[in-house]
Amino acid sequence: MAVDLFVGRRAELQGALTTLRAAGDGIVQDVIGVHGIGKTMFLERLADEARALDRAQVFTFDMARHGLGEGFFDDFGPAATAQVLWATFDCSRRLMRRLVDHAGTDGFNRFRLAHQQQSRLADSFFVKTDVALGRGSHFEDSEIVNAVSLGDEYIRQRIREMQSALDEAFISDWAAYTRHRRVLITADTFQGVANDELGHWMARTALRLPNTLLVLARTPSAHVLADSDRFHKHHLTNFSPDEVHDYLARRFPDEKPRPQVTDVVHTFTDGHPGGVKLAADLIGEVGPADLSARRLRRILEHLPAAPNERWAELVHLILRAVDEPRLREAVDAAALTTSFDGPLLAQLLGGDGVPRHPIGDVISKLRAYRLVKPVPVMAGEPADRFRLHEFIRVSVAGRLRTTDKERWQHYHRLAAQYWFERLERWEDEAYDSYGSWFRYEDAEWQAAKREWLRHSSRFTERREITRARFTLVFLDAFWWWGVYLPFPFNRRLLDDWERSAAIWRAYAQGRPLPIEESDSPDRQLLDALTFLLDNYPTGYIKPQDAPWDELRDQILLIKDLCELDRPHRRGLSDSEQLDRARAGALTDVILAHTRRFRDPADPRADLYYQRSLEAFDRLGSDWDAAWVLLESADLAVERGRPDEAAEFVSRSAERARDLAARTDEWDHEILANLHRIRADASWLSGDAREAAIAYGRAVCHAYLFHGDPHPPDEYTRQVYIEITTRAGQAIEALPDGDDRDRFVATLRGELPPGWAAGRRTPDPHRAEPSASLFPRGPAEDELRTKKSPFMSEWRLLAEDVPDPMAGLKDLIGRDRPPA
Repeated sequence: MAVDLFVGRRAELQGALTTLRAAGDGIVQDVIGVHGIGKTMFLERLADEARALDRAQVFTFDMARHGLGEGFFDDFGPAATAQVLWATFDCSRRLMRRLVDHAGTDGFNRFRLAHQQQSRLADSFFVKTDVALGRGSHFEDSEIVNAVSLGDEYIRQRIREMQSALDEAFISDWAAYTRHRRVLITADTFQGVANDELGHWMARTALRLPNTLLVLARTPSAHVLADSDRFHKHHLTNFSPDEVHDYLARRFPDEKPRPQVTDVVHTFTDGHPGGVKLAADLIGEVGPADLSARRLRRILEHLPAAPNERWAELVHLILRAVDEPRLREAVDAAALTTSFDGPLLAQLLGGDGVPRHPIGDVISKLRAYRLVKPVPVMAGEPADRFRLHEFIRVSVAGRLRTTDKERWQHYHRLAAQYWFERLERWEDEAYDSYGSWFRYEDAEWQAAKREWLRHSSRFTERREITRARFTLVFLDAFWWWGVYLPFPFNRRLLDDWERSAAIWRAYAQGRPLPIEESDSPDRQLLDALTFLLDNYPTGYIKPQDAPWDELRDQILLIKDLCELDRPHRRGLSDSEQLDRARAGALTDVILAHTRRFRDPADPRADLYYQRSLEAFDRLGSDWDAAWVLLESADLAVERGRPDEAAEFVSRSAERARDLAARTDEWDHEILANLHRIRADASWLSGDAREAAIAYGRAVCHAYLFHGDPHPPDEYTRQVYIEITTRAGQAIEALPDGDDRDRFVATLRGELPPGWAAGRRTPDPHRAEPSASLFPRGPAEDELRTKKSPFMSEWRLLAEDVPDPMAGLKDLIGRDRPPA
């Protein structure tokens, strides 16, 4: 029978359980304590005891393991940016949906309806209106008219309204759900969101949930989450001498240590629960029955005074006592990882990937000494992963960083090599097709890439190269997704960089913990990229009043910090040179945006586009080059130059054709947009027939984009909404009569005849008349899966497309042959 080692905390437990039993308004209990104080164990015991209560429901979350609240950096409250408000809205609706799904009830109808409605309204924020044509967006049951162009404050207000509408529906249904039950929600590692808008939203919302207790666990900070008499703070303290005695008596029921021994343990650990546990481990190795207080004091008196260093040395004392040098090495290596499995630990211990010890035996012994714990498997991560207990990991890593820098770097180098090898199966091809770029949406690739960046950033003295490589991954993700829709991966990268930069500062300063340097180059890079992510307007429309000048300044600073304007540097590997060149090309693309969207007539936009195009050509990045030419075509339309737009469309289409020939893969997003730009240019020229043909082809490719080469997601759905909305706007711009009828007939003539079957299900995202013309897009619950009613429809309709590349020759040749 397992020994119950839960000691103390009874007053806190009983207080929480008493609160849970009582009916009434929502209560939040904020449990605060340092690493190793027992916060996780407290939450686990509270959840276990709550489950035994009559009519009690328990939900548990680990904020870190769910990837919630990363990368927001004190951005909350009235001044929260639109990007952070949007990210909070997105996270909160997923969190509420998770609670609803776990509740296992047929209720929550109001929330489900609001979830669908607010998701539809959220989608509409990213639909572009064609300023050059003077057309405006219109959506049923909403007041959004060209929302993005109305300014940042309007956007923030609308996001808050959507958040409020969803919150009210959830709270209303939650009240019905909890009418005859009590609910406990625990949220561990809450320090990750305590200074985020998401953390503040959770606290505010929980206070409004009847018959509900939310218990947060976090490390100490100065953040104030809520101002309410129902928001209670509880600071977990160290064990008292009696509690230390109780713990040791439970740990060694048959060989109780002498009373004086427990006094020594309390003195040397200050009653820190994690430290007491380690001291007990040491006692167990030495022998509790025969161990005298004098001998234990002599063993412990050489421990460092600083707590973090003390725990690291205590771990080594334990492992020296059992004469297991391989375990000491394993603990040191594991301390530098966020988590590890057998192959990773084998590489760290073997150096060349061949372990010197049976790795399963090493992990089993680490588990037996209760130094590590299994990590819950998250999407994209391999199973059978472990992690050192946090306070041990922090202590050992900090001590190793200050006492053995060479070995600290050696382990990071081996870990980076391990993750680089795991990435090779994704990155053995260039960024020359849509399929190769799709790695950025792969959860397993994201996890591996983040780990590679973490470790590779910690063993090189050339920080400008480290900054350039991190910036490259960030801007690739931003270019791929983030300029159009918020991309959580970008936020997580920023969170990673903040931690990595802090650890590097500690390493450079020779300290267990860093001294903050607000003007350090690494911190400046973090601030610049954060400003970009917070202030760059997503969606197709880029309002002129966005802070384009400030964004330009930040991009130029990023180029300087990464030394991207230096074409060549001695001593760099070929891969490092290529990474720097690619990062420079991407910064030029964003610089073109800062010029173009502030003033379409600005000639420096052309200069930056040309520089990026030349760089991508040198790099052999045809896919990127095709997109730069596409953007140049779009800019020509904005300038009212249809002939120039057609020229850029032709050049981009040639790249798309050559890419398809080489990769045997078509990028439907490029083709949809090229036809859309061709349609816009034809409309500008007064050629309604050509515009109708091109809009029809654009819709066709946008629909095919949903399922080729992967199931639909938020991005593919948004492209389809954008394209069909623009086609619908063109129809609406024509007066009723023959001209409109001819336009509609011509447009429909470019769609396969069998697509009429798709019109039986109306699309809730689009208003008439486009909803009556085109197949529906996927609903939210049909995203990211091949098995859905939408994908069944898509597979049938895709068969009706005899030549999905129809019209490509027209794009390249510019002039449509006579009918």
